[in-house]
Amino acid sequence: MSFAKTIGLIAALSMAAVISPAQTPKHPKPSLPPAPTAYTIENLTVIGNRAHPAEQILSAAGLRVGLKAGKLEFDAARDKLEASGTFDNVSYRFAPSQDGEGYDVVFEVAEVAQLYPIRFEELPAGDAELRAWLKQKDPLFGDKIPATKPVVDRYTAWISEFLAAHDYHAPIAGKLTSEAGEDLTLLFRPAKARPSIAHVIFTGTGTVPSGELQTAMYAVAIGAPYQEPVFRQLLDNQARPIYEAHGMLRVAFPKVDIAPAKDVDGVSVTVQVAPGPVYNLQRVDFVGADYSRSEWKDLSKLKTDQAVNFDEVKAAQDRIRANQRRAGHLDATSQVKRDVNDEDHTISIQFQIDPGPLYSLGKLEIVGLDIETEPEIRKMWSIAPGKPFNVEYPDHFLNRVKEGGVFDGLKTTRAETKINAAAHTVDVTLYFNVAEPRP
Repeated sequence: MSFAKTIGLIAALSMAAVISPAQTPKHPKPSLPPAPTAYTIENLTVIGNRAHPAEQILSAAGLRVGLKAGKLEFDAARDKLEASGTFDNVSYRFAPSQDGEGYDVVFEVAEVAQLYPIRFEELPAGDAELRAWLKQKDPLFGDKIPATKPVVDRYTAWISEFLAAHDYHAPIAGKLTSEAGEDLTLLFRPAKARPSIAHVIFTGTGTVPSGELQTAMYAVAIGAPYQEPVFRQLLDNQARPIYEAHGMLRVAFPKVDIAPAKDVDGVSVTVQVAPGPVYNLQRVDFVGADYSRSEWKDLSKLKTDQAVNFDEVKAAQDRIRANQRRAGHLDATSQVKRDVNDEDHTISIQFQIDPGPLYSLGKLEIVGLDIETEPEIRKMWSIAPGKPFNVEYPDHFLNRVKEGGVFDGLKTTRAETKINAAAHTVDVTLYFNVAEPRP
C-alpha cells in the first residue's frame, strides 16, 4: 500500500468512527491490517558536517537509500551517532517524498570541533596495520579524530582486541600529549610508565667517533624516560651538529631501536647513523646591514672551497651580532640561509642580518667620586649623549681606569645600564668604591 493510500485509509477510518449507531451494519466487517510505520528511504541528506564526509556519517548511523525505515530506526541512528563521541549534537527530520511512496530524510550534525592526529608507541604492531584495523572498525576513522572519552575508550578497546589476536595482552592507554615541541597528539601506548634510558649506542658513525656522539647524548638522555619523538629531537640538538661541524649536512638517523638493558633497570637505545657525503662551502653572502661584503667576510673568517663547518658558521654569527651591538644595534639578530647543492655536494650560505634600531647614550651618572675627580672621569668618557652606544664600552672604560692607575686606592668599580626600548636610549651609571648590592 502506498504512503498516500495509507493516509486516505486513516482518514476513512476516522470518518467511520463518527457514523451514528443506526447506520452501523449488523455484521461488522473484518478488521484491516495496521498501517505500516516504515517506508523506503528515497533521499538521504547530511548537513552541518565539515570534517567527515556524508558517506562516513551515514555508514556509522546504519542508514542508506533504499532501506525501509521510520521514526524508530531514525531515533536509533541518531542515538548511535551521538554515542560515537564524534558529534556535539545530532538531529533529524523526515517527510513524504515527492512521489508519495517513501521518505526524504535529513540528518543535521554538529561535529566535535577539535580533532587530533593519532600516534602509536611501543606497540608490537606497525603504524599502517593499526590504522587499517581502526579504519575497518570505525566508519568515522580519519587522519584526525576527536579526543572525547567515548572515542578514546573505543579505540583503546579495538587496539587491545587487535593486539590480543597477536598474543599481546598488556593494558593499552590513550591520552593527549605534546612531546618534542610537536602539536597535541592522541597517543596510544602501553599503560605502564615509560622505561628510562640506560645506554645510547651508535652504529655506522663513519669518520665521527661513536664515543664523541655518546658523550654528547649521555648528558641529556641518560635517566630520561624514553619517548622516540623527544629522543629524536635530542639527536638533532646534540648529534647532528657534530656531523655538521665535519661538513656532513645530510646526516640521518634512519633507525632507532630499544631493548631492555642487561645490567640496569632501563632500556638500551641503539641509533643507526647514515653520515652522508661531505659538503664544501662554495659561497658566503651577507644582506641586511650597511657593510661591504669584504668587511663582513673578514669578520666572519669563513673560508670557501673546503668542508663547511657549522660550528664556525655559528661563531661567525656570534661575531656579527657582537659587531652590531658595538655599533649601537643592541637588538641585532641574524639568520643563516642554506642553499645546498646535492649534485656536487656544495653549499652556499647567506647571513640575513637584521640590525634593528640604533641605540644612543642617554644619561651618564657617576657615583662614589667627589666633585673634583668626577669631572676628570667625565672627560675620559668618550661617548657623548645622543651618539651610538657601544654595549661593551662601559666595562672597557672602567678597566682602562683601573689599569691606568688614575686613582690611588681604587678598590671596586662596576657599571650598570638601563635600556629604554621605546626611546632607543641607554642610561649608564658608573660606580666607584661602592659596595656591591646584596642579593
